[in-house]
Amino acid sequence: MMPRFTIERVRQQLDTSFPTATAAVKVLEDLGIVTEMTGQKKNRSYSYQAYVELLSK
Repeated sequence: MMPRFTIERVRQQLDTSFPTATAAVKVLEDLGIVTEMTGQKKNRSYSYQAYVELLSK
């Protein structure tokens, strides 16, 4: 649904705490499903690149 997102957006969508949302995104990142795009410590943005590429075709 959202090929690019922030942890805050995940937190809102899941109606959970920031640490829980961060942990969920970390699992997806460790599995190679999403990629962090900003290189920052705060206000990081993530991308589900396979979905972005599919939409770009």
